[in-house]
Amino acid sequence: MSMTDEELWLHKQSHNKQNSWWMNDPKGIPLCRVCDDCIDDVRKQYSPEVLGIAGNYEDVVEEPIELDGEDYAFDSGDGDDYI
Repeated sequence: MSMTDEELWLHKQSHNKQNSWWMNDPKGIPLCRVCDDCIDDVRKQYSPEVLGIAGNYEDVVEEPIELDGEDYAFDSGDGDDYI
């Protein structure tokens, strides 16, 4: 059963390191925290190119992303940061 945008937003508030994981794009960049209950609904929010399912990633990304080898921090605002 699909969740509405509001239901999905509320559901994602319960995610933490124990019950969810980072869904990444094909280049390994974190997109969103997901769990078994919401991964299908979250995937619908991204184009197939961004997820690496179809087409070309570069066709939907305005600028190429170049990682310089340094660690980067991702602050999700929930105290569960990605480093």
